Amino acid sequence: MKKLLMAMAAGTLTLGLAACGETAEPTEGTPEEKQSDLTAEEVYEKTLSASQEMKSAEAAVEMDQKISIPSQEVEMNTNTDMDMQMTLEPLALHQKGTMSMSAPDNEEMSMEIEAYVTEDGTMYMLDPQAGQWMKMTGAIPGLDQLTQQPEPSEQLEQLQEYAKDMKFEQNEDEYILKLTADGEKFNELIKQTLQEQLPPEALEQMGEEEQQALENMNINELEYEIYVDKESFNMTAMNMVMSMTIEEQGEAVNIDIDSKTAYSNINGIEKIEIPQEVIDSAVEIPQQ
Repeated sequence: MKKLLMAMAAGTLTLGLAACGETAEPTEGTPEEKQSDLTAEEVYEKTLSASQEMKSAEAAVEMDQKISIPSQEVEMNTNTDMDMQMTLEPLALHQKGTMSMSAPDNEEMSMEIEAYVTEDGTMYMLDPQAGQWMKMTGAIPGLDQLTQQPEPSEQLEQLQEYAKDMKFEQNEDEYILKLTADGEKFNELIKQTLQEQLPPEALEQMGEEEQQALENMNINELEYEIYVDKESFNMTAMNMVMSMTIEEQGEAVNIDIDSKTAYSNINGIEKIEIPQEVIDSAVEIPQQ
């Protein structure tokens, strides 16, 4: 099934919608004639159907990330502003943006980011310091397998127990899902999903330390806000706040993420082409 675009969001949508048969609560100022009586399950099914028809989309992503190691009094903050374009047939991705980081010594640095990903998992990435394009063949192994998702009925059965608190609202133009996940239960779901959905090649490339870090991962907080257009049932935005802790070599590493994603121009991109000068000038990086 063709669900690469917004697959994660659609799966997350299931968390709340599977457990709710109520209609959306109108937010203040929503005109009565614009209020919908669709249930959460009905919105989910229509959103999933729309995602299956999706061929392309653009996304604007703003993400703040903080990584801290309390035992070492180390903290690093990263801000990313990224614009992305994706197509499914053929599968391709182009992303361009800026990443700003504050290092442990409080120095701040900013860099431009640009990358292309092709259907076979090859990545062309710009080295911002050298101004040189790099080519990594098979950088994202099994990319085609990552486009697959379980059937909706399986998702509903698996995910319905993971919502701790959920609000289903609507304004004049959108349905709004606000979800707080049960961190303890969601930990097991994340680990199980990664093991089932990641292709074998990706799992094999994970070293022992990475696999151990995954086992020692604990999600402390996870909140989502998902916006769905009332007419097209396309997802228009997804906001996420997540706090997690990873035990690594006996030390706790805290990771806090606050991201906002806005989707637009759905099915409006015909083709993503890698400029010939990028292909010609790219330096091949050998696989490890």
